[in-house]
Order: sequence, then structure tokens, then C-alpha cells
Amino acid sequence: MTALDKLIKSAEESRTILCFGIDPAINRMAREPGEEELEGLITDYFSSIVESLLEENAISAIKPNYAFFAQYGFDGLHALEHLIGDCKEDVPVILDVKRGDIGKTSEAYAKEAYDFWGADAATISPYMGEDSVKPFLREGKLAYLLCRTSNKGAKDFQELKCGDSMLYEKVLEKAMEWNCGIVVGATSDAIRKIVEQTGNKVPMLIPGIGAQGGDLGMVMEAIGENVAIHRINASSSIAYAHEKHGGNPVGAALKEAENLNKKIREHL
Repeated sequence: MTALDKLIKSAEESRTILCFGIDPAINRMAREPGEEELEGLITDYFSSIVESLLEENAISAIKPNYAFFAQYGFDGLHALEHLIGDCKEDVPVILDVKRGDIGKTSEAYAKEAYDFWGADAATISPYMGEDSVKPFLREGKLAYLLCRTSNKGAKDFQELKCGDSMLYEKVLEKAMEWNCGIVVGATSDAIRKIVEQTGNKVPMLIPGIGAQGGDLGMVMEAIGENVAIHRINASSSIAYAHEKHGGNPVGAALKEAENLNKKIREHL
């Protein structure tokens, strides 16, 4: 089964396109660990949340952010290994690594993402062109090109004029040519234009609806039909929902996911 098939199947079974972004931040967890407890704390904290979200059909993908694990050294990376190993049979795994380098280096990065970590999909920076992206275009896998992202600095380059188009639209053209997915932030209404240009046939990974304040209703209206190929990502707003809702992290995460799913399912 291809990555796209897994995404569609998971969305149909759970009746949601919500993706849980896993960004470990030790200072936001329920307790401060000793150094010898780091790996276990990260694994236990996120495993309990993911298991509960899956049991309640509240998510249809996970998106571990490599950098948030790597900042804690081997403890963080071992925790990432455990989480992916525990989840990859139950839910699509999108590894957020934002790789992109010259051909041979990208080949090594692709082997890491797909063969070592076992991810179904990975986020890719397209800045260095086709030879940097090509190793990630493996049969059965899905590469998401950074297109129009959700961060404030996205306009610095992504909205530069290139003839009659913006730079992100050139990336979009290549994504269609190379049969890639794209990363499109919920903080910009460019998503409407992108859906129109692609005929809503290019899988989108859509961050920015949580802590960044993106408009979930606008996103759902924009993607309209063929919803199951897309994923709307929420990370810290779910993982650390206890900061807003109180209670324990698992219960608060479920409550936050349910609030998002109410809005998502209105459009399914």
C-alpha cells in the first residue's frame, strides 16, 4: 500500500484528516526529568497521547518533527525510534525533516527517512532543485515540498515575483510535475489559489491552525472535496493542551483534538 493509499484509508476509517505533530518540549511536559529519564519521559508522554488519540479515532496521521527530538541527543532520537515503531502499523507517519541537498547527500537523507526511520512521507526543501528532491520520490512514498509555509518569514522568498507568478507557485508547478505533495500553511489564503491551480489533486500538509492561529474553517472550505488526501496538522495545541484546558495531558489532548474534529467533520 502506498503512502497516499494509507492516508486515504486512515482518513476514511477515522473520519478526520487531523494530523498530530509531535514536537517534544521538556519544559512543557507534566514534570521535569533527570537526565537519565529523558528518553523514557518523551516516549511515555507522547505514546500515551497518541494511543488515546488513535483509540478515539481523533487523528489519521502523526508528524514527528525530527529537530525537536534531536535537540535532546540520543535520548530524543531513541524516543523517536520507539514512537515510530509503535505507530507505523496503525497510522501514516510523516517525518518532518525538511531535507534538501545535492543529489548524493539527499540520497543518504532519503535512506534515513524511509529505510532507517520507516516513514511513509517526509517534508522536503525544494530550494536546490530536482536532483535534491529526486531521491525522495521513491515508489510508495510521498514527499511534501515546502510551498507556501505558515511562518511569518514565508513572504521573504516564497512570494517573490517570478515573471507572472510567485516563487511558491513555481514550486507548486514542480510538485505537480514530480508527483509530490506540498506544505501549505493555514495562515495564508493562498491555499484557495493552490486548490484551484491543482484541481485539488495534490496532497497538502497544512500546518498553522493551532498555536499559529490559522483559519480552520477557511481551510476546510477551500479544500472542499477530495478531502482524504490532505492532512491538517496541529502540534503543540494538542500536545500541551493541558496548559489551556487543565487536567492531565492525555485528557486535555483528546479534548483539543475533539474541538478541532468537530469543525473538520462539518465539512466531510
